[in-house]
Amino acid sequence: MSRFILFFLCFVLVLSGCVEDKPRPEGNASVVPLQILDTSQSAIEAVSLKQSEKLVVHHHVSGQNIYVECFIPSFTFKEKGGSKVDGEGHIIVYVDGERVDEISTAAFILKGLKQGKHQLAVEVVHNDSTRYNLEKSWEVYIK
Repeated sequence: MSRFILFFLCFVLVLSGCVEDKPRPEGNASVVPLQILDTSQSAIEAVSLKQSEKLVVHHHVSGQNIYVECFIPSFTFKEKGGSKVDGEGHIIVYVDGERVDEISTAAFILKGLKQGKHQLAVEVVHNDSTRYNLEKSWEVYIK
């Protein structure tokens, strides 16, 4: 009987030790502040403050090829065409001021550029090709 009581007390002690320190899930959560626009007696309207849209471009020159990677938070790449949907679209690529191609992927390779200095640019557009006002330009030198 005393073994049973001793076992029961140990069991309760082990269970009570697990209550205080619960692990919290890890992740990349972001908090978007809310702003109250209208305070009437019937309802309160809250609107999310839009995070600033930004375009991050990384590139690497290898021979006559340029490897380009574009990162746009909360954006889905789609083929040209269809209705205008916020957060969807494609990229227009420019080399030396001339429109070269429309790309529907985040990463691409510009192949066979001639030796010398080149001005590259990417512009993000909606499915219907209207502008997002997101663009980046940079210079590269091909040896």
